Amino acid sequence: MLNKRLQACAAWVTTGGVVCDVGTDHAYLAAELLRNGVCRHVIASDIGEGPLQAAKRTLEQASLLEQATLKLSDGLQQIDGTDVTDVVIAGMGGETIVHILEPCEWIQNGVNLILQPMTKIPLLRQWLAENGYLIDRENIVKESRFFYTVMQVHYNGKKRKLTPLEAEIGIQDWNAPVVQAYLQRKKKRFQEIAAQMQKGNQPEAETYQRLAKEIDFYIQEAEHDAGTERKM
Repeated sequence: MLNKRLQACAAWVTTGGVVCDVGTDHAYLAAELLRNGVCRHVIASDIGEGPLQAAKRTLEQASLLEQATLKLSDGLQQIDGTDVTDVVIAGMGGETIVHILEPCEWIQNGVNLILQPMTKIPLLRQWLAENGYLIDRENIVKESRFFYTVMQVHYNGKKRKLTPLEAEIGIQDWNAPVVQAYLQRKKKRFQEIAAQMQKGNQPEAETYQRLAKEIDFYIQEAEHDAGTERKM
């Protein structure tokens, strides 16, 4: 059984396609996709020989090895992209994901990208926008006390620059309870950063104050909408 963040990644995989699972580790996602018949083949890649051997054991134990290709690769550098419909990059930092995507041209040919960054999420969103990638949708999932962001992305060639709020928050269903909880945490964090910066007379304090206020506005709007629906 996959954890929530990998379940969220699996939910957006193209049915019947070929998936490249970058940084597959133990190949839990790859095995689940094959076991459930979501895709017809998986390329399980990793930069380390140890994780690939662990992936092989997982797939062998599930009798799924014949439907998989194990590939030692630094990101996508050793993947030629033939027949690949989906690329999943989960559990890595935003900067690492950028490093993986940047030199790869074949992902721009209609490939469904499913990204689950662990850190530097605003940096990743901004890089995607500035390099012609469109974030189609996002999902916030919570496990224990941690929130995780999952993105579905494709290349459309239209470059743009995101506002600070767009880079920080992305595309969310502001009315979803888990998003509301996530936004409350973000607002509190921005307020704390702004207060710390004000003490040091740092001009960036104003940016974080503005972000906290913008998030609070949308939180209030969502709460108002929810209250209106309950009265109807």
